[in-house]
Amino acid sequence: MLVFLLIFLLLVFFFIFKFTAAIVAIVAIIGGTTTITVLTCVWLVTSYSLRTSGYNRSSAEQTYRQVDSDLNRIVGNLQEMRFELEEVEPYLRDIEFLRYARQKPHTEN
Repeated sequence: MLVFLLIFLLLVFFFIFKFTAAIVAIVAIIGGTTTITVLTCVWLVTSYSLRTSGYNRSSAEQTYRQVDSDLNRIVGNLQEMRFELEEVEPYLRDIEFLRYARQKPHTEN
């Protein structure tokens, strides 16, 4: 009798485990299919909207290169200005000192 109970419990455990594995597999398949479908729809809608708005990959890359070139030129100009300001900084400090040194002290009557 105990052997039959043990066999019955093992069979119940086996069928529960098998059922759980089947449910997990079904949920994984449904989830994967849904994810692939949503990503495909997003890709198609994005591609279509870009095509209808006049997006062209080569012109976008050319615009990006032009903007990058302009930014590099601006950075170079700013570095050149910083270097020139560092050269004239001591003279500017002297001029600032002289401007305040020439002021007459204010006297109150």
